[in-house]
Amino acid sequence: MSEPDPSQVLAQRWFQKAENDLLNVENNLKAETYPADTVCFHCQQAAEKYLQGFLAWQQMPFVKTHDLLELLEQVTQIVAFAGKLSPNLHLLDQYAVEIRYPQEYGEMPDEEEVQATVESANAVRAWVRHALGLEESDA
Repeated sequence: MSEPDPSQVLAQRWFQKAENDLLNVENNLKAETYPADTVCFHCQQAAEKYLQGFLAWQQMPFVKTHDLLELLEQVTQIVAFAGKLSPNLHLLDQYAVEIRYPQEYGEMPDEEEVQATVESANAVRAWVRHALGLEESDA
């Protein structure tokens, strides 16, 4: 039996962290009231970790950044059609840092914004998993 590819092992660890962010989102949304800013932040984090996992899987070094569009540039060097994620990443990118600090973020996201961030995070997840040929149970 061959040894597992270390790049894929690392990528799977990134994906598991992303799944934990998505579980946090799911659990929060089940509550009667939930912190919209936290939900949006974890959606951004899940997308970030899925992109970083994709790059790790491809053995492509990446800088530590919260900038999803910077990560997308690296991903598109491997798979050109990854650019279709750009609208999702533009939306999510605003929830990386500023939303964590009250002096930097204006109003709390409304339900429509929360739903859009959840959909965007799931779109990134689905794209990465599809691009790598991973089944749902491979998270």
